[in-house]
Amino acid sequence: MKTPTRQQLCNCFAIRQAARHVTRLYERHLSDADLTSAQFSIIAILDETGGMTMLELAGTLVMDRTTLLRAIKPLQRDDLLKSESSPNDPRQLVYSLTSAGERRFKKALPLWMKAQEEFEAEVGAQDAARIREELLGLVNSA
Repeated sequence: MKTPTRQQLCNCFAIRQAARHVTRLYERHLSDADLTSAQFSIIAILDETGGMTMLELAGTLVMDRTTLLRAIKPLQRDDLLKSESSPNDPRQLVYSLTSAGERRFKKALPLWMKAQEEFEAEVGAQDAARIREELLGLVNSA
C-alpha cells in the first residue's frame, strides 16, 4: 500500500480541488446566461432578499469586500444591479436587482437547476445533500 502524499492528506487541497471541479460544472451551465457561478450567487441572494448592504452580502457569501466588489462591478456595468443609499444609514449602499437583473436571474435559474441535477447525478442525491449540509455546517460553525 502506497503512503499518501501531503496533498492527498491536505483538507484544504482536497476542498479547493473539489470547489474548482464543481465551479467548472456550474459555470459551463451558467455561461448561457453570461454569468459566473459567483455572479449567479450574488443575484440569487439579492432576488431572495430584495436587497443587502455590501457588508451583509459579503458575510452571506463568505467573501471579502474587495473580491465581492470585483464580482459586483460587471453586474452593475451590465445594469443587472443597482445601489441606493440605505434608509437606516445613508453612508451605506443597499444593492438590489434591476428589472434586467431579475430577467437574467429568471434566465439563469433553469441553467443552475441543470447544473444541480448533473452534480447530483455525478455524486448521488443523498451524498450531495450530505456534502452540502457538512460544508454549510463547517462555515456556520466558524
